[in-house]
Amino acid sequence: MEVTGKSKAAVVLESCLQASTIYFSNHQKILKCNPYCTHVEYLRDLDIFQWTFEVDDPRNNPIIAIFFVKQSQEILPVDSPAFSRCTTRNLHPIDIKQPGKKIRWTTADSVPDLNPVNSHTFIGTTHSEICLFHQSDNKTVVHFETNITLDFQLSFPLNLMPEPVLKIMSNTIMSKIMQQATESMLCQVQADICCSAPEISAEGGKK
Repeated sequence: MEVTGKSKAAVVLESCLQASTIYFSNHQKILKCNPYCTHVEYLRDLDIFQWTFEVDDPRNNPIIAIFFVKQSQEILPVDSPAFSRCTTRNLHPIDIKQPGKKIRWTTADSVPDLNPVNSHTFIGTTHSEICLFHQSDNKTVVHFETNITLDFQLSFPLNLMPEPVLKIMSNTIMSKIMQQATESMLCQVQADICCSAPEISAEGGKK
């Protein structure tokens, strides 16, 4: 059964756009702020990253999720749909005359062979977008949005429940965990960048 979790949040950083973009391009630095991430490794031969996360399921069994991720980066012109979309829903004022940046983390096409060590280890997929925009006083507004999907093998007694009901419950639980982790991560990022006043806007993990 495929389970999908989603989260969205925005944060203001007291660093310029260029410095903030460099910071968010560093997987090790960003994901060490995520309370569920246990390991990040750059696989140089494939030019991808391997993320390892661990969380307990409702029965306190450890779930290990592994992701193979490709990073890309692009400029967001002020007349682009993505720039307009963030400007429209943005809770923080941004400089609409200056282009932004987008960092994208997507599931890699080529991945190494990996045999899960136990029945609680799963290979997941992800699609994350980090949009960064100029703000006055040399600050940066960051929109962080991420979706992950895991394909679980249901065990007894969960496999006795109707799958549509279990899927809705599981999606909700995973999104709640992800939203909490995203907000915690951005709080840690602010502290690492030495912001004067943490300010995070949660968007509820919904589109």
